[in-house]
Amino acid sequence: MSIRKPLVSLAISITLVAAPLTVQAADTPHWVHYKWLLSNPSLPKKVMVLPANIEVVEVTAGGVEEKVPEWSQEAGRNVFKALSAAIKKQQNMREATAPKFSGTTAGNVDEHLALYKLVVNTASRNGGDSWRHKIRRFDYSIGPGLRAVADQTGADAAIMVYGRDVVSTTGRKARAIVGNIPIVNIFTGPAPELGHSYIHVGMVDLRTGDLLWMNSNYRTDSTNLRDPEDAAKMVNAIFEWYPGIESYRNAYAK
Repeated sequence: MSIRKPLVSLAISITLVAAPLTVQAADTPHWVHYKWLLSNPSLPKKVMVLPANIEVVEVTAGGVEEKVPEWSQEAGRNVFKALSAAIKKQQNMREATAPKFSGTTAGNVDEHLALYKLVVNTASRNGGDSWRHKIRRFDYSIGPGLRAVADQTGADAAIMVYGRDVVSTTGRKARAIVGNIPIVNIFTGPAPELGHSYIHVGMVDLRTGDLLWMNSNYRTDSTNLRDPEDAAKMVNAIFEWYPGIESYRNAYAK
């Protein structure tokens, strides 16, 4: 599946309102492009991490969400640093410094980041036996629109990441405590869900636009992406499955 430039505006409109989805193949948490399942695949040696799009929202006792820009920026920086550290742990892979994109190039990168998220959400909604062939032959693409970035940086692939961190206010936490007390919750209602954290990471071939590899991590515990250690734990959990070729081949290419 190759989604080209005409869908970019659609991608932007959808991804601005769509909540991140947990992307997971049926028997493994990660996805691998079919060409990596061939003998002697060529893995990216130089990758570039694009700006992390992490949204942090605070939820009130009444369920009202409010985005907190300062927290979002802090979480984004932590995830970005965690990604750089994870890349250094990989054999035969090094990070290319992303330039400060401006003008038309910056707009093109933003459009492809939005398009990437749309393609990921499309892949995550495909389920059932009728779509199992897409898992066996995972061939999604965002098109070759970032080829100029490859020429500029010398990078083979781009790391694209987005995520969401939902934080409960003190009032919501108090309501959750009360809601778990027998009898009392008859009057207060059930305990509301507290926070959760989500990160999705994908690797895209800068010349072809092929989605080479992607994985995600979702937690409902007290994980806080504004904490560098928590961000690193989630990113490391994602990269535990990189490249994961054999496990993916064993699960699907039979």
